[in-house]
Amino acid sequence: MKKLRKASAHEPVQGTLVQVARLYYNDNLSQQEIATRLGISRSLVALYLQQAREAGVVRIQIVDLQNTSTELEAALKKATGVKHVTVIPNPHGSPMLTLRAVAGAAAEFLANTLKDGDTFGLAWGRTTSVVVELLNPSHALRVDVLPLMGECGVSGMHSQMNQMVMQAAQRLSATPHFLSLPMVVSSPGLRNALVKEVGISDVIECWDRINLACVGIGVVPPVPGMVVYIGDEQLPRLIEAGAVGDLCGIYYDREGRIIKSGLEDQLISAGIKQMKSMDNLVVVACGEEKAVAVLGALRTGLISTLFIDQKMAERILSGLQAASIQKKQKREGKA
Repeated sequence: MKKLRKASAHEPVQGTLVQVARLYYNDNLSQQEIATRLGISRSLVALYLQQAREAGVVRIQIVDLQNTSTELEAALKKATGVKHVTVIPNPHGSPMLTLRAVAGAAAEFLANTLKDGDTFGLAWGRTTSVVVELLNPSHALRVDVLPLMGECGVSGMHSQMNQMVMQAAQRLSATPHFLSLPMVVSSPGLRNALVKEVGISDVIECWDRINLACVGIGVVPPVPGMVVYIGDEQLPRLIEAGAVGDLCGIYYDREGRIIKSGLEDQLISAGIKQMKSMDNLVVVACGEEKAVAVLGALRTGLISTLFIDQKMAERILSGLQAASIQKKQKREGKA
């Protein structure tokens, strides 16, 4: 008959292992602080932590963020059909660090992709302004940089289209082109007259031969600090129609269907036709609150390349999985 092993004086029960592990891993107390609190030696605390791992009370998981991002990228490509998706792990700290991480990756991609003779289009926005700030090509480029939309009257660097074009051109040592007029004009007649003016017509004609463009995503309803291109007074009708976001003033719903704003004949901005003809439309966005808007944008079929943060990617895929389950349940209910 096998003898029962006698427990040593220092052998802890399961509850003690759990208690010590929680103080160390959950409450972030040091081994000395735990020893003082429990009235035991520091070496005994170290022994308890080791035994907690051996007993399976504590399980340490190593997460390769790069590998996780790669898996998310592959899943998003498969689910949406977008050819190029880059997911950036969220750094610890403020949302601004995430914004700069995503924008920095996009800026590097743009600098490496642009080549001599290209036409580069930009739309203004908080995110794209950071992308421009971080542009750092290895050499000067014989590139034309132009706006994809007219100016907005709201103050702030991210809402000043021509300033952004100038900064991008300086970063790239390229040639800037400007549109010195508002994005939304008062009437279709005025728009038709303006687009024929020398200087304005030259830029607009270039929209048909853009090689690479960088734009952000607008959210409906807008998040705090976001500029509404066409004016806040237009939002109630767009929300009622199901709009979740916009690309350069082109609004769409969560399924990617285009929603008319009613101002199409008054807009000075690149339209759907021009966006479809672009060789590579790069979209940059971050923040979980934009997940639905980004998913809708992906479904429009306009996007070629996407840069987003990991938390947004996870939110988008979670929404896609939930929608898939609902559709399956609906089909089974009808069967």
